[in-house]
Amino acid sequence: MTVALGIGCDRGTPLATLERAVDEALAVVGLDRRQVAGLGSITLKADEPGLLALAAQAGWPLHFYPATQLAEVVVPHPSETVRRHTGTPSVSEAAALLAAGTTEAAALCVEKHRLRGDDGRHATVSVARVMPRTAIPPCVASTDPNRRFTVAEREAVQSLMQVRRDMRHFSAGTQIADDVRARLQSALLAAPSVGLMQPLRVLRITAPALRDRLAAAVDAERMRTAQAMGSRAAEFLALKVEGVRECAELWALVLAPDDGTLFGRRTLASEMAWCSAGAAVQNLWLAARAENLGLGWVSLFEPVDLRRLLALPEGAAPLGLLCIGPVDRFYETPMLIQQQWRQARPVSAVFTENGWDPSWNTDTSAITEQPLHG
Repeated sequence: MTVALGIGCDRGTPLATLERAVDEALAVVGLDRRQVAGLGSITLKADEPGLLALAAQAGWPLHFYPATQLAEVVVPHPSETVRRHTGTPSVSEAAALLAAGTTEAAALCVEKHRLRGDDGRHATVSVARVMPRTAIPPCVASTDPNRRFTVAEREAVQSLMQVRRDMRHFSAGTQIADDVRARLQSALLAAPSVGLMQPLRVLRITAPALRDRLAAAVDAERMRTAQAMGSRAAEFLALKVEGVRECAELWALVLAPDDGTLFGRRTLASEMAWCSAGAAVQNLWLAARAENLGLGWVSLFEPVDLRRLLALPEGAAPLGLLCIGPVDRFYETPMLIQQQWRQARPVSAVFTENGWDPSWNTDTSAITEQPLHG
């Protein structure tokens, strides 16, 4: 049997106490460290020396989950005391299940093993079976084209669109489960596309070295953009503009070479390809928010740099880097509004009837960039 561990502990719990707690928990079900596939905990413990040393010493992948994600997992022994201190009613049980790739409480073979070490620090270990992976259906939602939506469902969709955010702050050390990733992929493929051309291609970046090189390309363009800002360079550099290094998933968006599609785009060939790609990303953005995941679209890079790093063929165009993953919290309002960098347009500044509104020729209300405060 292969298992994953979930650990909660006091601040400063030494390695020896954690080792003892783990060994005792495994012994309860006749297992040892060789059968451990990974270790999970809360992001509050991402800098815990004993925990980091335990994972490094054993060679276990170490995953940290934000309190919001842990709180969604139904566990046998939720604790209000733990909730008050961490923001989630469970750390070890929920983290063990997520590290095992499941949210089924039945996978727990050791629910909670508690230990108070000789040093007085407390550690709690949970053990969950790594469940065998099964084929994931491409889409689990209803596909009835004649389905009628309820008032509650309509309100949920409207709410979803209003709370979607371009996120830049992600919970480091997290992962996205395979079934969630499959639903995101399905949402992207369900988007409208001119002539059903579906021009977007997505490269999932899993190689750490490649992610580092892409992050460096973004950093370089960030500095070039700051220089172009002139007197506002310092204010721009103070903004958090991307989460390439911290996000759970990094996807590179690429517009495929023109496939010759004419239907709907004979006179606007490239424009309709770009619109189709944008519609796919919007679907993905909403689906991610419905999964309580953040998504940020990063366009700060020189296209030639990404073409080289991703070895793109002639005619392919990089459109962006998508940062996807759990976040500790979503922004109350879009971050650029929150930082007073830009304003949103009201309905009256976007909609008119039968012809162009002459006031639009001089309307700068949305792009009047106010000085940043804090």
